[in-house]
This record gives sequence, structure tokens and C-alpha cells, in this order.
Amino acid sequence: MKTLLVPLDTSSVAEKVLAAAGALARSLDARLVLLHVIEPVATYVPVGAGMDVIATPPPPDVDDGQVDGSKMRLEALAAPLRAAGLDVACEALIGLAADEILEMAESVGADFIVLGSHGHGALYHLFSGSVVTGVLRHSPCPVIVVPVHKGARASEARPTSAD
Repeated sequence: MKTLLVPLDTSSVAEKVLAAAGALARSLDARLVLLHVIEPVATYVPVGAGMDVIATPPPPDVDDGQVDGSKMRLEALAAPLRAAGLDVACEALIGLAADEILEMAESVGADFIVLGSHGHGALYHLFSGSVVTGVLRHSPCPVIVVPVHKGARASEARPTSAD
């Protein structure tokens, strides 16, 4: 049985990504692993800090309630997929999104990663980077990017292979 890793954020685009992932899972007779990564927010970086300080991840400012809440939201999203007969697992983690997605892909033996692209512009990505770009660059398996910008349909998933 194939495994599709489906990273989701808490935005309204999750439904479009899930619709595309569900359709693909049905056609491949695949298992879905829904993943939500809670990224810790750096609250303070000293002025003049060296790269050794900046490169060290801040201690997570996340409590177990947030992880449990994220997992409950994933379970709610998984319910209709399970009712349709799909095998769905849910995971919520704390960390850097791209890193955790890649680690989870390895640990579950994902055959594909299905994720959404918000369609932000080049300036946004210049300053913030992109989870999709990070996953594409280092993915151990093919990545399917679902365009979720305004006007895109869930069926417009574009298979993209990571180099």
C-alpha cells in the first residue's frame, strides 16, 4: 500500500489540499498521513548575535494543549475521509515545517508528499522562504503541489518531482 504524506497548516486551504489528496489516495489505494507542524516563534534575538546564536532554535513556546488541539483539528478533517473508506493517520509536531515534513516522509516511508502552495509572490519568498521550496529541494520522494490560490480548483494538483 502506498503512503501519501499530507502536511496541512491551519488556513482555509486545507480543504482543497485534502480534496486533492483524498482523490489521489482513492485512485492509488493509498494510506494518508495528515501532518500539522507547529513552528516555534523566536521572540528575541540579541542585536549583534552571531550565527551560532541565531542558528540555535529557540525553545518552543508551545504547550501540549496546542499540539493536542492541532491533532484534534486533524482528526476532524480526517473523519470524512475515513467515512469514505480511506486509511488516515494524524500527527502533530513542533519544529520547523520543512524539516519536520522531510523527517516524517522518511519515517513513514512516504511514496508522495501532497502539499498546498499559497501562491505568494517572489518578494514574500525572498524574505520568508517557502516550505514548498524547502520540501521540493530535499524531498526523498515525489512532491505533488496543489495550487490553492484564489480561483484554483482542488483537481489542479501538479505533480512535481524533487531533484
